[in-house]
Amino acid sequence: MTEHYRLMFEEICEQKGEYLDIAKAGEIEKAYALKLKTELKSGICRAWVIEGDGKIIASGGVTFVSFVPNLSDLSSKVAYLHGMYTEKSHRNRKCAQRIIDAATQHCRAHGVNRMILTTSAAGKPIYEKIGFRSTPEMMRLFIDKIT
Repeated sequence: MTEHYRLMFEEICEQKGEYLDIAKAGEIEKAYALKLKTELKSGICRAWVIEGDGKIIASGGVTFVSFVPNLSDLSSKVAYLHGMYTEKSHRNRKCAQRIIDAATQHCRAHGVNRMILTTSAAGKPIYEKIGFRSTPEMMRLFIDKIT
């Protein structure tokens, strides 16, 4: 799953005509591995993989975070979908759909009504087909931007 996370960023950079430095790619993979090791064990994070051809061909996970209640959901429980990646040779086979279905079922069973994600331009149509909608009210700020 950590290799998929790195590959995801490599593809995003490639699509933008940018280059992901090998050292930076290794750092992001290592940081993601540490996150998974810690958070999977504690239950804050849950991950799913799809196997084929004797290896993992698709992966993704959710991390449970606490937001404030809103008009559509009085709960503060939110699932942040992350690490979604399917090997190029297995795309267009609904692997992402299967992982998101499993994540959605898990969320429903645990009283989580909201799922959010950050997506690339290439991923946006896939998530829209599944039912995700862009929201104009979300913004972000990197306080100490990593270069």
